[in-house]
Order: sequence, then structure tokens, then C-alpha cells
Amino acid sequence: MLILSIIYALFSRSDITIPVQPPSIELILIFSVTYLFGTFFLSPDLDIDSSPYNRWGVFKFLWWPYKVIFKHRGLSHHPIFGPLTILINFALIFMPVLVVLGFNLTQLPLDITVAAATGFMLSIEMHILADMVASELT
Repeated sequence: MLILSIIYALFSRSDITIPVQPPSIELILIFSVTYLFGTFFLSPDLDIDSSPYNRWGVFKFLWWPYKVIFKHRGLSHHPIFGPLTILINFALIFMPVLVVLGFNLTQLPLDITVAAATGFMLSIEMHILADMVASELT
């Protein structure tokens, strides 16, 4: 969050000319919230009885198919397929909730979708990277 704040501050300075559009505070907030949610609730460790799995409380049954399909440290910890499978599973859970709440999924702005997906994906990638580093050290 600190890094995002610094980037936003740099983009906001009038004495620095940057040829790209700065991210809005809203997009930074969406990225930050989804990154934190991903860190605590979406993890490659959803395939075992882990803290992220248990944080789902009474809703952890939603991750049962994922837990059955993936074996720990297998495809769920792959740098490309791991985040994709978690994000697809989460979308299959979350999108019907949005529809019931009245959201038109075809009308979601692309920048918001990209900010949210990036936050989720980056948090999962950081977990995978941390596991790779930790397994090298042990």
C-alpha cells in the first residue's frame, strides 16, 4: 500500500511529466483491497486444511471441489496455472452472488476488472514465490 501511495504521489507532482495516465485512487483502492483479500482468503493452500481455507468459515465447503481436484504443492502452486485455477474457482463462486445482487457483469468497467484481477493474481503469485524461496532455503 505504501508503494502504491508513493507511485500515486509521484504521478500527482506537477514538476514531473510522465507520459502515461496515473491510476485513480479508486483503482488503487480496488487493487489494494483485492490484494489483501487474496492474501488472506485466496491461496494455493486452499487445497489443504490451512488458515486461508479455514478463514472461509461456514463457506469453506465452496472450496471442497478445489481441495479434491488439486494436490498440495502440485498444479495449485504452479506460477501460471495455480493463480488461474484459484481465480476461476473464485469467479464461479462470486459471479452468481453479483448477479443475485443485481450487478450486470457485462457492464463492469475493464479498468476495475483488471485492477481487481491484478490484486488477486499478485497476492497468489507472492505466496507461490515465498513458497519457492522457503523450499530453497530448507
